[in-house]
Parts: sequence; C-alpha cells; structure tokens
Amino acid sequence: MEFCEITKDLWSYLNEQQRPLVIYGTGDGADKIIDELEKRSLGHLVSGIFASPGFVREGRVFRGFNVESFENVSSRLSDFIVLVAFGSPLPDVLSYVYSIEEKHELYAPDVPVCGGEVFDMEFVKANEDRLADVYSRLADETSKKCFRDLVNYKLSGRLEYLRDCEVTPDEADGILGPFEKGSSFIDLGAYRGDTILRFTNMFPEFSSATAVEPERHSYKKLTECADSLALPVTCVNALISDTCGTAMITASRGRGTRAAAVNTGREIAKVTVDSFEDSKIAGFIKFDVEGSEIEAIEGAKNTITSLKPQMKIACYHKSADLFEIPEKVFAIRDDYRLFMRHTPCIPGWDVDYYFL
Repeated sequence: MEFCEITKDLWSYLNEQQRPLVIYGTGDGADKIIDELEKRSLGHLVSGIFASPGFVREGRVFRGFNVESFENVSSRLSDFIVLVAFGSPLPDVLSYVYSIEEKHELYAPDVPVCGGEVFDMEFVKANEDRLADVYSRLADETSKKCFRDLVNYKLSGRLEYLRDCEVTPDEADGILGPFEKGSSFIDLGAYRGDTILRFTNMFPEFSSATAVEPERHSYKKLTECADSLALPVTCVNALISDTCGTAMITASRGRGTRAAAVNTGREIAKVTVDSFEDSKIAGFIKFDVEGSEIEAIEGAKNTITSLKPQMKIACYHKSADLFEIPEKVFAIRDDYRLFMRHTPCIPGWDVDYYFL
C-alpha cells in the first residue's frame, strides 16, 4: 500500500511478545486499552499501572492494580512494555513520555476516542481502496506525509511517526484564507473560546461569528470570552447535528461531551449549521464535535453547496473518519482542495482535514 509501510499491527506484536505490559495512565483511555487487550485475550499480560509524578497516591487502585510510580514499576519488573493510555498536547507531558521511551519500549495504542472499530491491519485491508482514494486526493506532499505517518502510527503505536509529521498550530492554520471581508466564522466545538479568539485575531476580515459548545461549564467560559471580543459573537449551548430538535447529552466535561448512547445525562437542544443566521455569509467553519462530524457536515449541506466555505474538520475521533469525512464532503461538493495537518499531541489526536 502506497500510504502504509507497517505490515504487523501493535496488537499482533504484543501477542507474539507475550511480555508484561504496564499501562501508563488511568481513566477512560486506560479502560479502553485494557478492554481491547482483554478482547484479544491479552489481558493477562497487564502487570501494573503507573501514573505521572504528582498523581501517585497511597491506596489508589485502578482496575484491580495499585497505581504506582514509574520508578517503582521499574524496580519491580525487569522487562516490560509501556502502553501510554491518556492524551495530552502539553510540552512538559510530552517530554516526560519521551524520556520514558528512551529507557523502555513504549507505545501509544490507537483506540478510538468515540468508540467503534479499532484501526488495525484487518481494518486497513477492509478499507484499503477508500483510504487509497483519499490519499490520492491530498493536495500537497505535507498532507500525504501526514496521512502516511498517521496510518503507520495508528497501526504500530510508535510515537516517532507522530513526531515526524508534527507542525505548529500556526503552520497548520496558515494554509487557511484569505476570506472575503464581511464573512462569518462558525465554530463547532468552541470549548471555552480559545478558537474563537485565535481565528478572529488571525482573520480580521470576519464580521461576525457563531460559536457552539454543548458542555455547560465550558459554555459559560465561552460566553465570557465572546463578550471580550470586538465583533459580535452568537454563543449557542447546543449539540451540533444533522437535524434540529433535542437530544440527551453525556455529562462529561472537555473531550468526550457528545450525544449519549442511552437516555442518561441531560437534555439539550440540537442545531444545524444551516439553521444559523451566520450560515448565510459563512466563510469558514471549524468542526471538532467529538465524533459527530458526519452529522454536522450533513447539517451544513446547504451552506457548503451554496457558499463553499473553507473548513477545518477534526478527523481523529473514529477510525473511519480518515475516509468517511472526505467522502461526505466530496459528495456535497467535489471541487475542494484537501489538506491534512497534525499538531503535537499524544496519542494521534489533533489531526485535521482542511477543505480549501
């Protein structure tokens, strides 16, 4: 495959090795990795859990293991493989992970943020033609390298692939624009206003903005940020979707706030891009909506068809995002140029498609 050099995925490698596995991190990421190991009859290899300095407390237990320090694990086990089980873009955290990698064999398994199929060799072979088609449509060599490195990382869990395709946020977003003066910016997954602040500063030609954030604590911060800006910002506490109405939402904060699989959490409004007043003059739409990108694109279909706004769309929440997101957009308009960029983060998060 032109877009992939890995021939054996991480799960197959771990099965062959049959060496002790130590999970670095606790929480949802660790649960997902341990569950996947158990699904593949590798759960018996898990031999410990450790946390970062400052997060080790006496008596803390996770999945039946005492949460240790890395130093304690190293003194207790002579030979083991470290599996990173959390995500972070913070430079000091990344540096600490890389320092462990220098001492011990270390991988960051790719498990989908929002569930679904794991990106293993079986998945790649089943979707080879779709992946190859998207790869062929990427508009520059930086994008093609990013795609290759991302696929190789997802299969192998090796961090060097992520490092090799990293660019700074300014380098990534520098491919956007120019925008028509008086156009609007629509921010889907606005969090606490960081991207509203960033992009309205970068592109003063925007005359207005609409910012959507479902998580209520983040939404409060978003409104405070919006009030500090010179241009008018419409803040919407809702779930972005393909139809308007109501839905149940998970109660989590930050990454992972999305539609609930069952009727738990709280009820919230559902909205579409096409329902916004700003959609009539949309110049740029940013999608980062915790695995609901396909539905959000469908809900922006009229805006995309009529205005062809530039778009930045997160493509790391589900394994199939790599091909389903471009397929969805190109089914609406086939005349976009497609780019891909990855900014520093472990695991392979903060990866975006740019439609220009």
